[in-house]
Amino acid sequence: MRKEGAQRKSGLARAATLIVVIVALVLLVAALRRHSTFLSTDDASLEAPLVHIAAQVGGRIVEIPIHENDLVARGDLLFRLDPSSYQDAVRQAEAELALAKAMLETRRRAIATERANASVAARQTKKAEDNLALARRNVARLQPLAARAYVPQQQLDQAQVVARDSANSFAQAQDLEQAAQVAVGTDADAVAAVAAREAALAIARHMLGHTEIRAPQDGWVTGLTVTSGEIVAPSQSLFTLVVDDEWTVVANFREFDLPAVRIGACATAYSMIDRRQPVKGEVESIGRGVLVEDSINLPRSLPYVQPSLNWVRVAHRFPVRIRLEHPPLSLMRRGASASVEIAHGAACR
Repeated sequence: MRKEGAQRKSGLARAATLIVVIVALVLLVAALRRHSTFLSTDDASLEAPLVHIAAQVGGRIVEIPIHENDLVARGDLLFRLDPSSYQDAVRQAEAELALAKAMLETRRRAIATERANASVAARQTKKAEDNLALARRNVARLQPLAARAYVPQQQLDQAQVVARDSANSFAQAQDLEQAAQVAVGTDADAVAAVAAREAALAIARHMLGHTEIRAPQDGWVTGLTVTSGEIVAPSQSLFTLVVDDEWTVVANFREFDLPAVRIGACATAYSMIDRRQPVKGEVESIGRGVLVEDSINLPRSLPYVQPSLNWVRVAHRFPVRIRLEHPPLSLMRRGASASVEIAHGAACR
């Protein structure tokens, strides 16, 4: 009897063990199937674009109406620099432009006078040419008459002298006309000077306009440590705006999970600020590369690979970017921890 009871207990123990193993295998298969079907990770964080605020010009801050963690709208005044030196530069550029325009008008009047002189010289040349032609015709008419003694020789001589004088006058008129034509200038240099002064004025006004720095986007003021009276350099970043309308979650998934991630797939995100509120999102992109510390790429050389092998291989994680749809602003903090479920979760039902 004792032997039969022991055998019976041993059979029950083996059956219980078998049942436990079968249940464990079923649970393991179910867990693996669920994991392959419903991806999730707690290695995620909230992200938003950053805008580094800096002035394109330098100067002393005279007004800064914002405070740390303020929400500002596009176009709101962030800070103002002392504009006095830039206003003086604008006035100087305006005066130089006025002077350049006056010089252009003076040059154009001089050109008009030079053209008038060239026109007068051309008419004088034409007149001298007509006189020369008349004198030569007179000589040609008197020569046969003087040869037959119909007119005195003295009259022919006088006509020949007039013809020679007319020829000299014509030559002089031609020289004067040529010189007058060469003397006619252009206003290209004065026009270029006006254009340069106009550009200088535009630059001065542009610089003056940048003494008022306004918000380029809606966002939250972060990292503000300056105040009125501080002198800043051009392009010196003073603080940061966390853009308020483009929130995303960057979730890091293991490399063997990536084949199940699809662009455009629905995602449910939970901010660690309040895990009770699911936020719907959509997979926007999947990372293409991460830094591998085991391999070092030296410039202009072959890659260096450490001569060792870790028997335990840790799977690399790749960032998956998920764009959130209408997230509650009370949960949105850049860098806050989050968890993500791909293709399932409360927001994807």
